Amino acid sequence: MLISKLIAREWLKSLLGALIVLFLLVSIGDIINGFLRSLGARQVMLEYFLKLPDLSGKMLPISALLATLFSINKLKNHSELMGILAGGYSVKKIYRLFFFCSLIISTLQFLNLGFLVPLTNKIKRIQIEKSNTSESKYLARSKIGKSGLIWYKTDDYFTSFKAFDTKNNILKDISIYFLSDEKKLASIYKAKQASYISDNRWFLHDLKQIHSLETSTFPVFQKSPELYIELRETPEDFNQFKSDITTLNFFELGSFIKRLKDTDINPTEYQIMYFEKISLALICIVFALFPVSGIFNPNRRSSGLGKSIVITLLFSIVFWGIHSGAISLGNSGRIPVFFATLGIPLIFSLFISMTFLKNRSL
Repeated sequence: MLISKLIAREWLKSLLGALIVLFLLVSIGDIINGFLRSLGARQVMLEYFLKLPDLSGKMLPISALLATLFSINKLKNHSELMGILAGGYSVKKIYRLFFFCSLIISTLQFLNLGFLVPLTNKIKRIQIEKSNTSESKYLARSKIGKSGLIWYKTDDYFTSFKAFDTKNNILKDISIYFLSDEKKLASIYKAKQASYISDNRWFLHDLKQIHSLETSTFPVFQKSPELYIELRETPEDFNQFKSDITTLNFFELGSFIKRLKDTDINPTEYQIMYFEKISLALICIVFALFPVSGIFNPNRRSSGLGKSIVITLLFSIVFWGIHSGAISLGNSGRIPVFFATLGIPLIFSLFISMTFLKNRSL
């Protein structure tokens, strides 16, 4: 128990040091960039703190790797690792200890990507609405409601839809709520889908209409198999509403994907987004366990810190290169979603397991 506490303490100290250094390096550059853009101090700090969760998602795996690397190297330099192994503390226990330590970072990563990052994205959207500025003319006026529908508003109508098929330029389960000149609800159009034609013209399929809602008379109901209608939006505008998906937490995103499967739209892009949150949490464990193989060479003279850093640096470059490539192939539909997001971490986990089984008797 005492030895386990010693190793865990060294790992946590190294982790904290790696996080502090990485955060300082990133923070200084980001804050200076904000001031160079002539932003006020309040705006610079607000943007910085809203970026922190996203930056943390990139830094936590590297921090876990550095924590293991530096903690093992420190044990080697003080000849403690050789004494620990000679005293009967097994390699299996060391691997298990680092695994449980890495679970801390993995859990933080999942909570960060699954809940904190969507929350900060939602706050960013609120800031956009307050400032009345955005990268698009509709971005500040759109949101995903509790029903899972994407809503947006213009001056004279509200629109909701379940999903947008970017390949065929088709809106699924669309409802349009038209307002009168007095800004009262005047009519409602509901269609199973709306196909873009050209010049802001859309073709509504299987349409149901309700008119005269602003008057004191009974509403007028109509059905028609098809209708051409003019909206202010083009497919490019609807593509920008995808940013609303980033405000959904892990469970909300899962529910959104389930509802999306009710349509004939391919949900691959959103499934990649969903499973990548799990994948990046598992990657923290993989990065923390990869340098543990250094314990099979406990002599500090035969394996220096410089050599270990070079090996782990090459490992990081190769890993992120392959993983990013797999994600790109997954988004294009060339490989299954599961393999695109979880395949590479599982392959490297298998490599780590084989290294352990091969050398555990040494």
